[in-house]
Amino acid sequence: MKPYPQAGSSPAQGGGKRIKRILRSRLPERLAGRLPPFLVEAAVGIGLAVLFAAVRVALVPWIGEAAPYALVFAAVVGASVLAGWRSGLIALVLGQALVWYFVMPPRQSFRVDDPAFAVSLVVATLAQLLILAIITLYQREVERASLRLTSERDLLQKALREIDHRTSNNYQTVLALVLAQAKSATDASVGEALQQVADRIRAIASASRKLAVASESLEQVRIAEHLQDLCEEIEKGLSRKGIAIACAFDDLVLSADTTVCLSILVNELVTNALKHAYPGQRRGTIRVALLRLSGGLELRVEDDGAGMAAGSGGPGTGLGQRLVDTFVKQLKGRHEVTTGEGGTRHRIRFPR
Repeated sequence: MKPYPQAGSSPAQGGGKRIKRILRSRLPERLAGRLPPFLVEAAVGIGLAVLFAAVRVALVPWIGEAAPYALVFAAVVGASVLAGWRSGLIALVLGQALVWYFVMPPRQSFRVDDPAFAVSLVVATLAQLLILAIITLYQREVERASLRLTSERDLLQKALREIDHRTSNNYQTVLALVLAQAKSATDASVGEALQQVADRIRAIASASRKLAVASESLEQVRIAEHLQDLCEEIEKGLSRKGIAIACAFDDLVLSADTTVCLSILVNELVTNALKHAYPGQRRGTIRVALLRLSGGLELRVEDDGAGMAAGSGGPGTGLGQRLVDTFVKQLKGRHEVTTGEGGTRHRIRFPR
């Protein structure tokens, strides 16, 4: 198998990454490998408390002692969201102390001369503690829900893997029965027909194995990898020395239904080329490509063989041709065939 250069690929992204982002959304968890969590919590709490207290002190010439604790609330919320409840508690204690010392009279002192100020300090502190408790409870509920979702998703993946394993076994059982029947057939034409049936079952089974069960939709296939493997299986089973299959597939994720259609089409067209395009000891290369074009996709199967016989409209005149026509229609595509002494070219263009 000689692949030609593939188009640019994009990394696969699974739904599990979102869960990891939720569970690792706070700075201590993100930086756990580089800094101790408590150090990060303390740094965030102290940093936000000092920042917002400095802003409040800077506002004294314009607003005086009005709403002295408003920015402390912001520091508590920010610290608890970024680094957890301990960081929020540090911001609360330090923020209140800084405002008390630098904003409330007598300034630069912790003395309390006005009973009303003491009441407002207690009320503000209790309100901040309540906000901190609400944020903490909310975060814990989010983490519990995320862990529950992760557990359920793992269970679903195990179930899907088990279903996939059993489905694969069923395919292999049917395939073995058909192959056994093909070998025991006394009529050569019956044996060849059963062998073709086995090839088609193998193509569908290969598509089923490539179902990306870890993807978000659970019904998508990375088509480049799948078609590459399918062509390799065909080459191992049918190709002879001197005939190669070269592949070039754009990196696409397609639905399972589309993948099955493409698998059958590639199986039929490549198998037909291997059997009929190179009579005798003729050598050559069959090129298979799936390309992203403006407005859709195009499947190409091209050989440099002897060309199809005059009057032949496709891959054979029986079941193979009907299968190609059926699956092209299912893709809502258009099939163009050109043939001559330089070989045969199939181009099937269909919407994405």
